Amino acid sequence: MRAIVYARVSTTRQADHDLSIPDQLAHAERYCGERGHEIVGRYIDPGASARDDNRPEFQRMMADIKAGLVAADLILVHSLSRFFRDSFGFAFYERELAKYGVRVISATQEVSDDSNGRLIRNVLSSFDEYTSLETAKHVTRSMLENARRGFWNGSIPPFGYRTVTAERYGSKEKKKLDIEPKEAEIVRLIFQFYLYGDGKSGPLGIKDIAKHLNEHGFTERKGGPFRKQFVHAILTRVSYTGAHYFNRRDSRSGKPRPQEEWIAVEIPRLIEDDLFHAAQAQLKTRHPWVTPPRITKSDILLTGIARCEHCGAPMRIRTGKGGRYHYYACSRQADIGKTACPSQSIPMRTLDEIVTAAVCDKVLDPKRLETMLGALLARNARNQDRQRAELRDLFAKQREIKAQLDNLLEIMEQGGLAAARSIQERFAKRQEEMDQIGRLIALKRRALETPISQVTTEKTEAFATTFRAHLRDNDNPAFRRAYLRLMLDKVVVGKDAIRISGPKAVLAHQITADKPVPPSLVPSFVKDWWARQQPHHQKNPYNSIYYLLSTSKDQQKYQQIILRCRTRRLASVHVFWVVRAHGSGY
Repeated sequence: MRAIVYARVSTTRQADHDLSIPDQLAHAERYCGERGHEIVGRYIDPGASARDDNRPEFQRMMADIKAGLVAADLILVHSLSRFFRDSFGFAFYERELAKYGVRVISATQEVSDDSNGRLIRNVLSSFDEYTSLETAKHVTRSMLENARRGFWNGSIPPFGYRTVTAERYGSKEKKKLDIEPKEAEIVRLIFQFYLYGDGKSGPLGIKDIAKHLNEHGFTERKGGPFRKQFVHAILTRVSYTGAHYFNRRDSRSGKPRPQEEWIAVEIPRLIEDDLFHAAQAQLKTRHPWVTPPRITKSDILLTGIARCEHCGAPMRIRTGKGGRYHYYACSRQADIGKTACPSQSIPMRTLDEIVTAAVCDKVLDPKRLETMLGALLARNARNQDRQRAELRDLFAKQREIKAQLDNLLEIMEQGGLAAARSIQERFAKRQEEMDQIGRLIALKRRALETPISQVTTEKTEAFATTFRAHLRDNDNPAFRRAYLRLMLDKVVVGKDAIRISGPKAVLAHQITADKPVPPSLVPSFVKDWWARQQPHHQKNPYNSIYYLLSTSKDQQKYQQIILRCRTRRLASVHVFWVVRAHGSGY
């Protein structure tokens, strides 16, 4: 008879180091030789589970039989478990093969083709399935215990890490993760590019980071080019903060497991918490559902921050004369008409030059910078003790939630998981609170470890000179846009004046920090829970901004507002600069 030989082992490690496949093939050849069968094909799956049909050679064998590419009377396996370890799958494919006149036989489990033989085959198939499930249960339990002890379970380590032998138990090696220097530098470089840029432009997007790495000869672990999906996975991998979670997904279905079943494995840290959280915040704000790509990737200087004073709608670029002229125009007026908003458009180049000149000549004046930031620095110095007290409170809250999580986990391990779904919900809620507190602790630590130092004339002059050069002399629109966004968050265009505003804390950190920081890392001095204790309509009108104007009369108003801010212990204060209209136009 014509026979197809099918051999299989469950893992690639068995295929590389075991003699099982050669033994299966040798046994099949002896079996066929003794009975005069002709071997017409060999199909080998090195490292594939028999609990499903997701096996390349198995599928190729079935396709060849159905297409008539190979003519056979039987499929010979060493034991029936090599063909399938699932009773339903075994029965299904056995019936499929019967349509083409092909039987499945075992070289070590010979049974007849009558009703008794079918019964025995079904019993053997069910027993193989039971054995597979029991083995999987014990292997999973061993892997979970291995992870609890801090060892790596043999999967491919994340990019930036490698496995090293930590302990030996006879012939078995227990491994842990260690930093792979070359890959680790690429990981840090990706975070650097995403938060700060490459020195020639502003912060790079995910696609631009992949392009930059490929152009400069960097490759993934296997030598392939970087893809944007791979870069995104690096930016969102929590493992780089020093905690890898095992058992997050079901290894067979790929579905996520409940968070209470995760096991934290401590590994070397590659990225600081504050930088990681800043990257997550930036990913969230840059998401297309939050910020349209036309704004995120636009080279237009004021896209996304220019707004109409009359109705508050964003200013949109419109063109005239076949695209030769560009204007900032109210988007509400463009969509509905002048009945919705009677504001006037302004040439794009004119508004860009007004805002750039105001920032360079007025905002970046060293004396004005010292005046504007003096109160903020004084308040920052006074708030150091309060920051430390808040950090202690956060640590106490973290310990409290950790104890609650441990208690809930103990209840679930004792059988409460199946009995009470509310316990799972409480666990998930506490875990979410724990993550949020972890982010707050990271930012508070950043604020204490890198406080705003004293503003000196030398620092302000150096900062002003550097920023002017970036805003005026650089030809890259994206670079100019990124630097301008570090200082401004709103440009309000009115009929008689243009108001530009930005957060003072960001400006202060850019001047005094040893290394500029992304706006998302600048600490806020407002307690996160204060807003919940005070109704929105009762909030102080001076809680968000104060004005800095030019005339002596305006200076008196400015001093009054500053006094109110200080007496009410306000923070996260913004400053406005007003560019007054002159002549017949702006």
